[in-house]
Parts: sequence; C-alpha cells; structure tokens
Amino acid sequence: MHTEGSAAQAPAVTGPRTRLGIVYPADPQGFIPGGIDTFIQGIIRWAPADIDVSLVGVTTDPNARPVGRWTPCTIGPAAYQHYSVCKRSNAERQERIPTTLRFLVSMLPRARRFRATFDVLEFHRIEPVALFLGDPTPKTAVFHQNMDVIRSASSDIRWRHLPSLYFSMERFLLRRLDSVFCVREDAVASYRQRYPDLADRFRFTPTWMDPETFYPVGAAERAQLRERLLRPLQARDSDRVLITVGRLDRQKDPLLLSTAFAELCRTRTDLRLVFVGDGVLRSETQAMLQSLGVSDRVMLTGVLPPAAVAQYLNASDLFVLASAYEGMPMSALEALGCGLPVCSTDVGEIRRVVAPGVNGQIVEDRTPGGMARALALCLDRLAEYRGRPALDAAKPFVPEKVLAPFYANYHRLAGIRHSSPD
Repeated sequence: MHTEGSAAQAPAVTGPRTRLGIVYPADPQGFIPGGIDTFIQGIIRWAPADIDVSLVGVTTDPNARPVGRWTPCTIGPAAYQHYSVCKRSNAERQERIPTTLRFLVSMLPRARRFRATFDVLEFHRIEPVALFLGDPTPKTAVFHQNMDVIRSASSDIRWRHLPSLYFSMERFLLRRLDSVFCVREDAVASYRQRYPDLADRFRFTPTWMDPETFYPVGAAERAQLRERLLRPLQARDSDRVLITVGRLDRQKDPLLLSTAFAELCRTRTDLRLVFVGDGVLRSETQAMLQSLGVSDRVMLTGVLPPAAVAQYLNASDLFVLASAYEGMPMSALEALGCGLPVCSTDVGEIRRVVAPGVNGQIVEDRTPGGMARALALCLDRLAEYRGRPALDAAKPFVPEKVLAPFYANYHRLAGIRHSSPD
C-alpha cells in the first residue's frame, strides 16, 4: 500500500503493459448506483491482462480505502489500484455541494503527484481535464450525455444555471483530449459540427449489460421470486408487475410514471408498480402516489445492488423508463437481458434496442396519457414481447464487444506516449 508521499507511484509492471489511469469520483468497491460508475466497473472488470488499471476516485469506506493512499482492489478476477482523494456518501440523494466540485477541490493539491504516472489518462467528465493541462500523457474521455441538455428546462444537471460558462470551458478542454467516446450519436454529430478540425477524435459507443448478472430465470425460480419479493404488494399470479430502475429525480421523472400508472389503474385492478432506486423526489413521489390513491399498489425498494436488481426484474412483467433525457440507458438493456419487454419515452439511444411492436413500445407523447396508452399496448401483448424478442435485442450489447474499441484505443494512445518525449 502506498502512502500519501508516494501517491504518484503506480503499481510496478513488468513487460510491455499499458498503464491506464481513470480519473472520476467513483468507488467500485462501495455500491454507488449510476450508469457512469457501472461503465467504469466494466472497463476494469473486462480489461485485458496487459492493461493495468488504476482509478483516482473517492472512497465510500475510509477504513478500507483511506483517503490519500493507493489500495489494491479487485472486481471479480480483475485487479486494480484505487486512490481516494475524498470521501463520498454512497446514498443516491443529491448532495448540497456537488460531488464533482468536492472531488476537484480535493484533487488540486494532489494532481501534480500523478504527472506522467500513466500511459493513458481517461476522464468521464470534462472538468477534471483542467487539472492535467501540463501533463503530457495522452488523454481520452467518455461522455455519457449530450450536454446540450443543460439548456433544457427538464435538466437537473447543475451546469444548467451556467450553460455559457460550461460550453466555454468545454471548448478549451476538448482540444486537450486525444479521443472522445460519446454514448449518444447525436452528441458525436454535435461535436463534429462545432469542432470540424477535431472531428476524427469523436466516436459513438453504446453501453452494455452484464450477461453474468442479468439473464432470465426458469418458471419455478421466477414464481419463487415473485412470492418472496412482491409479498408487500400482495401480488397475485395473474397480476402484472411494472418495474423501473433509476434515481428518483427530474431526469428519470417518477412523477410522470406515477400519474400514468394511476390512470391505468382506473380501469385495471391487476397492476402493481415497483420503483428501484432513491433520490431527491422520493418524498414527493410517495406523496403523489398517496394523493392518487394507488400507494397500496406501489413499492419503493430503495437502492439495490445489481444482483438484487436482476431478481426484481425477473419477478416483474414490464420494464418502464419515463426519463426526460438519457444517453443509452443500461437499465433498459439489463431488463431486456432478463427477457422483459420495455416501454420507454423516446430518449437517447433507446430505439437501438426497443422496437415498437416487437419487444416493447416507445412513448411518442411524453405526457401521462401518452405513457398510459403505450403501457396499455405493452400489457396487451406481453406474451409476444417477452423472452426471445427482448433477449435478441440485448445480445449485441455485451462487454466483450462494446469495450473492445476502448482497449484498442488505450494501446494506441500508449504507443503515442512511449514514442513521444515527456
């Protein structure tokens, strides 16, 4: 284990290896729900043997992963080194001081320690790039959203209060990156249009689901899961269980889903709804469900680890996404991987995996009535949509296929690093 004084000492390597340093306020050892954290876990978990991964992140357990020290960690069979710059709560509630800001402030006195430590630096937000302007290490980034969304009234990204400042900062820092992967194709198009001289640096990447966690179970196990997990809802075998997974915030819009669900319940008595997740709108969502008279048909589980999420998905009948905006939601892929149909608003890259009339429906009119109509269509055709049509849609989006270009890019950039003087 390294001390604060040796923070820049990366793990010893032998032979031709690539040292990747990921800079993002994540802690893969402490469950922090969210697509970016899951994405980083996947990069570590499926990295080839010749790539040594180090994460400069945060800690959710200062005793196990102390601030200011390198700590050896594992994800499955994959080993990596973790350096914590500050503590982070693993709750899903939005903190008063943004995590990114606390991370940046904590990094300021330490950033110089990491200079030229790695062969490649990777960022999952643009802001930390500013801390490494004097570092000659090749830099790559993954952007998980089209940041044009901060101009939208529906955005809960805090940069929405200062969009001009954000885009000025982005314009300056993008030129310090050697490559950029975007999880939305329209983001790639937007960047290429705004920065034609940098066009070849931007490329699209989908997300993935982990087939080792998210897969369909047999009928007997499914019946056991329904009986055990859905007992608070008193769900009968004939009932239809809707499920959504994600933060309870403005982006995921649990209030829209609650209202649409209540509208359906006016004519159907066989419906139940499960919210998996937590967030700033939890109390408001509970109050709305109470006022709509459907709280006895709805369960809020709070935040759950992936294996538990997979169990709830297998116990349910239909996955629902009510988001105002998305990249390419892993939660939808995970539901499809369990064989569930998906009913979703028309956001991000959702049409890559949800084919209306085949394995789900797209909400064309993002209103309670529009969502209720799309849900009703799905519920009427669950037998057609479930199983093989859902599984076939998820099949191409597995880590081995999706992440292969990332690992090839690390090797390419490491070659640039080794052929250039510091």
